[in-house]
Amino acid sequence: MKFKFLFLLILISVKFFATGQQSNFITIDGKKYKLLNDPLERYFEKHPEDHPVYGEKFVRKNENGDETFLMTTSNHRGYIAYFEIIDNELFLVDLTITDPDSDSDKQISMFNKIFPNKKAKLNYSGILTVPNGDFIDSDNFGFSSYYSSYLILTLSNDILTKSKELQNEDYIKFKINQFKAFQKTEEYRIEYKNYLKRHKEDKEWDLSHENTKELSKEEIRQIKKQYAKEPSKDEIDGFLFMMSNLEKIYVDY
Repeated sequence: MKFKFLFLLILISVKFFATGQQSNFITIDGKKYKLLNDPLERYFEKHPEDHPVYGEKFVRKNENGDETFLMTTSNHRGYIAYFEIIDNELFLVDLTITDPDSDSDKQISMFNKIFPNKKAKLNYSGILTVPNGDFIDSDNFGFSSYYSSYLILTLSNDILTKSKELQNEDYIKFKINQFKAFQKTEEYRIEYKNYLKRHKEDKEWDLSHENTKELSKEEIRQIKKQYAKEPSKDEIDGFLFMMSNLEKIYVDY
């Protein structure tokens, strides 16, 4: 099918430009699933001081007074969130980070420090994607792992208003239709411009004297080769397709 072919082209175009992100988790009817979204993102945009890694309440400094952040390429947000649907309402039930005082990957809860009253009202509206089928492809491009089926949840101010299971081809078709609608928005145009801006800044830094002064001629040649061709619209759209927040409801499923 045409839409599946388009998806595969997009998939190939971004596999080398993004790193898979650790999933959040959601419990539904007593069963825990991975969650390929971050409903907390909007909350921390409004309350940046509460972020358990980057927020001013929790940011750590080294002996030189420089800020240090506990994040990895596989978890840019720095935390893992745990949600539950209870009586058709979304609740945040825990929030963990890697223990900054341990050399291991031990997770510690930050929930009570951020939400001391035990209640976390997120007022989340949008679409949540819950994989409930067999794993098919490696999750090396953000939250966009590929499964045989998905449970799609629509929420309005934390209240579950619709849910539906989609098989992989129907899910791909839905996501592509979402992206096509997204391309018509001002948000898409801003994301597109931001991509070009970041690419220009990355190019200037990677080729700067400061960055290349200790590199070999061959290493510099490889960097120049990497930037010899400007990204095409298809490449940019492929990246945005996988990495942009398409949780807003653009089309029905």
